[in-house]
Amino acid sequence: MLGLDPTRRGLALRMAIAAILAFSIAALLDVHNAYWAAMPVWVVAQSSRGLLIERGVFRILGTLAGAAAGFALLDVTRDPVILLTALAAWVALMAGLTHVVAGVKSYGVMLAGMTTAVVLLPSLHAGEHLLPLAVARVECTLIGVLVVTLVTGWWTPGAGRQDFYLRVKRMAADADAFAALAIAGKDDAETKALEQQVLREIVDTDALARSMAAGSLEGYRRMRHTTALTAASLSLMAVARALRARLARGDSSIGDDALDTSRLAARRHIEQAGQALHDGRPAAGGYPDIAPPRDWHKARKRGLIAGSATYAASMFGLWSGWGAGELMALGVCIFSMVLGSLPTPRVVAPKLLVGVLAGVAAATFYRFVLQPHVDGTASLIISVAPFILVGAWARLHPRTAMPALDANMCFMLGSQAGMPAAGAAEILGGSAALALAAVLVAVTLLVAPDPRDARLRALAAGLPKDLGRRQSATARRVVQVLAEHRRARPAEPLPVGVVDVVALGELMATGSNSGVAQRDAAAARESCAEWLPPRG
Repeated sequence: MLGLDPTRRGLALRMAIAAILAFSIAALLDVHNAYWAAMPVWVVAQSSRGLLIERGVFRILGTLAGAAAGFALLDVTRDPVILLTALAAWVALMAGLTHVVAGVKSYGVMLAGMTTAVVLLPSLHAGEHLLPLAVARVECTLIGVLVVTLVTGWWTPGAGRQDFYLRVKRMAADADAFAALAIAGKDDAETKALEQQVLREIVDTDALARSMAAGSLEGYRRMRHTTALTAASLSLMAVARALRARLARGDSSIGDDALDTSRLAARRHIEQAGQALHDGRPAAGGYPDIAPPRDWHKARKRGLIAGSATYAASMFGLWSGWGAGELMALGVCIFSMVLGSLPTPRVVAPKLLVGVLAGVAAATFYRFVLQPHVDGTASLIISVAPFILVGAWARLHPRTAMPALDANMCFMLGSQAGMPAAGAAEILGGSAALALAAVLVAVTLLVAPDPRDARLRALAAGLPKDLGRRQSATARRVVQVLAEHRRARPAEPLPVGVVDVVALGELMATGSNSGVAQRDAAAARESCAEWLPPRG
C-alpha cells in the first residue's frame, strides 16, 4: 500500500501517532513553541528496540547537558557577543567529540552541542524572553523523546543479535579457511576472492558491533567477544599472509617461531572468544579485542568546521539585525553538526538539501493557507496532522526515507505551529532563513575538495605510531584504514597490504632477532610499504 510493506506501514502509523501525541501534549500544556515536541520523534524512532531506548536516553542526557551548559553561560553573562563566541567553541568541541566517543553515546554528545545552540541563539533578538523560551524548547524535547519511546518501543523488534553473532562466527571461520589456503601456498583467484570477502566482513561486523549491543547490558558484555573475534580474525589473516610470503621466498620452515606462535595464538583467541560468545559468559581476560573507534584527525577538522560555521552565521544574524537570523544560525549549526558526524557527508548533503527545501515549502504553504484559520487547540492539532501523516509515510518509504527526515524536522521548525499567524514578510523571512542555511552548508561541502583521500592518508600516517602500542590499537587503525578506503575508493579492492601491518606489529612485539624473524619483518615491511611512511 503506497509502497510500504506491512512492517513499514505499522511503524509509519506509530511514528505519526507519536508525533501528533507529543505535539498535542505540548500544545495542551501551553508550552511555548509546542512544535518542537514533535521533532524528536523523527530521529529517535529506530529499527531495533535497543537502539530506540539508548538513542532516547542519550537524547535526553544530551539535551539536559546542553541546556545546563547554555543556562550556565546565561548566568555568567547576557552579552550576545560573548555568548555566541562561547557557543561556537562549545559546538566545535561537541562536533569533534562525535568522532571520539564510540557508539550511540556520540548522538548524546551531538545533542549537547545542538541544545546549547537552541538555548543561546534566541539571545540574538529575544531579550527578556530569552530564558522562558529556552526552557520551553528543552521541555518540548523531553516530551517528544518520552512519547516516541513509549508509543513505538513496545512494537519495535529486537536487534537480531543472535543472527549477528552467527555472522561474526562465520567471519572467523572464513578467516581460518583463508589462513589454511595461504599457508598451503595458494595464491589463486579463489584465495584472493576469499581474502577480499573476509576483509569486507571484518569492516562490516566492526561497524555493526556497537549498534547491535545498544540497549542491552548482555549485548555490551558479548560485544567484548565479537570485537575479540574480529581482532583475532584480522591477526590470523595477517600471520597467514606472512607465512605464505615465507614459503614463497624459500623459507619452508613453519614451527615454533614468532609467526607460528602468533598464528596459534590467533586461532586460540578465536576459539576462546567464540565459545564465550556462544555461552554468554561475562567478558574475561586472555585475548585481545579491538580498541574503541576514535578518529582524532576527523574530530579536529570537523569540529573546527562546525564551530566556525556556527560562529559566522550567528554573528551575521546578530550584526545584521535580521529577524530570522536566529533561525538561519540554528540551521547552520544543526546541519553542519549532523553532516559532520556522518562517515560520508558529501553523499548525504544533496539529500539533506532536498529534504530541507521540501520541508520549508510545506511549512510556507501551512503558514500562508492554514495557520490564519487555526482557532483553538483542537483545530491546531487537526491542521498539522495531515503533514505529520504524509511525513511518516515518506520517512519509511525506501526512496524518500533520508530526505524525509530533514523535511519533517524543517516543516515543524518552519511552520511555527501554535504561534499566531504572521505577515508575509515574516513568513518568507523564516522560510528563506532555513533554506539559506541548508544551501550554505550543503553547497560549501559539495564544492570543497573531496576529503576522503586526505582522511585515508591521515589515518595511514598514524600506523607507525600504533605499531609501538598495544595490539588492539594497531588492529583498530587497520580496520579504520580499510573502512575509509572502502568509502574513498569504492570501485577498488580493499588494500590487502595494510593487513600486513598487524603481522609486522606482532613480529616487533616478540623482539626476536633470528634470521627468519628478521626476514619475516623485512617482507612484511615491504608488503605494507605504501601504508608506512619512510620515517616508520
